Amino acid sequence: MTDSSAALSADEFASLAEIGKGKAQGEIPQAHGERLTNLGYAIRRLGELELTSSGARRLATGE
Repeated sequence: MTDSSAALSADEFASLAEIGKGKAQGEIPQAHGERLTNLGYAIRRLGELELTSSGARRLATGE
């Protein structure tokens, strides 16, 4: 479940943006991937992180 009020650090938001670009798994700290997944902003499919619709909206808001 996504908590829309969950604050992301600047580094976590940068990781969210990298996930949005695709093929960035090696560049994202594991802790960021886990947190973004737990918040509902990303999902792991076949070992790769992908944005969820919530993650895409969060990225689009720039917050």
